[in-house]
Amino acid sequence: MAFDDTPFERRSIISGMRVRDSNGALLGYVALIGQEHLYVRRSPFNRHWKEVPLSAVGRVLQGSVLLREGTGPLTKADPMFHGEIPTQTLPLAQIPGASHV
Repeated sequence: MAFDDTPFERRSIISGMRVRDSNGALLGYVALIGQEHLYVRRSPFNRHWKEVPLSAVGRVLQGSVLLREGTGPLTKADPMFHGEIPTQTLPLAQIPGASHV
C-alpha cells in the first residue's frame, strides 16, 4: 500500500523509525513529524537535523520510512522548524487479541 493510498499511513510514522532512500540506503532516523516535513537525524544523539517534505514519502513499512525515487538530498532543518507544530503521532495499528489496559 502506497503512502498516498490512505491517511492512516502518515499516522504510522513514529519517532525513531529508520528513513531510507528509494534504494534502501539508510539516511537517518525520524526525530519529529511536522505538519509538512519529516525531521531526520543521522543518529539518535545527533543535534543536527535534516528535513524532507512529507510529500517525498513513498511508503511506510514496519520500522522504516521509504522516500520516493528522485528525492534529492535532505536539506538542513531550521532550528525553528519553519513554524510547524511537531507531533508525536502514535500508530493506529492494534495487535489482534490484545486488550486495552
